[in-house]
Amino acid sequence: MPYYDEIFKHVTGEFPHHLAVLALKTSEVEVGDRLNTEQATVRMHHSDMTFHVRLPDEEAILHIEAQTDDSTHKPMPLRMLAYSSFLALEHEKNVYSTVLYFRPPAGRRDLGFYRYGNTQRGGVSFHYNVIRIYELEGESFLDPEAVGLLPFTALMKPPADMTPQAWVEKCIETTQAVDVGREMRATLLFALSLFGSLAHPPEFFQDPILEAIMQESPFYERVRQRGIEQGIEQGIEQGIEQGIEQGVRQMSIE
Repeated sequence: MPYYDEIFKHVTGEFPHHLAVLALKTSEVEVGDRLNTEQATVRMHHSDMTFHVRLPDEEAILHIEAQTDDSTHKPMPLRMLAYSSFLALEHEKNVYSTVLYFRPPAGRRDLGFYRYGNTQRGGVSFHYNVIRIYELEGESFLDPEAVGLLPFTALMKPPADMTPQAWVEKCIETTQAVDVGREMRATLLFALSLFGSLAHPPEFFQDPILEAIMQESPFYERVRQRGIEQGIEQGIEQGIEQGIEQGVRQMSIE
């Protein structure tokens, strides 16, 4: 998830409550401190978010993994099992895990469990929540109070009578109305455009006024600079390849 990891972790770290409500399917949750998994024995994915949470009947760990595409390095059920097992061992608390998939077809084959064995041999039966953001009804989440979810609303399903572009415009308007500081509003809008471009043409977010606001986000210049550096690097590589090809052609002629 190039560029997406940092801004996902920043926004959800600042506004974790509504994401926790979505993941745990209950509003009766109090989100505590975020866990530091940088030194984890099991290598946690960069887009993992882990929090201490308090539920009506227990204190637990909430683990959230974000995916733009299906897992390719390891099967997602095995990854989630590894993360959950590590966190449970480390903190000796129940761990509730959720994976978010942002765009289709990611996650369509993820059934949310890993199981093997039987009562005679023993084995494992592990379940986690699977949330396909693109299958959620967007209007249910388009709330200025649900700040932590606003950057992902453009990926959700618009009302039946609304075009995708009109839906994106409504998501932008709602995000602009959030009661936060200028820099955070800029970051929320930049996150909305970044994630929204996974499913919509970038032109939907190319408005001069919106662009001016987003430039106040520290992430805007960071991503822009990385894009420039990547473009330079690709240009150098392409130039080298073209030089080699030209040399080979000249040798063949000679």
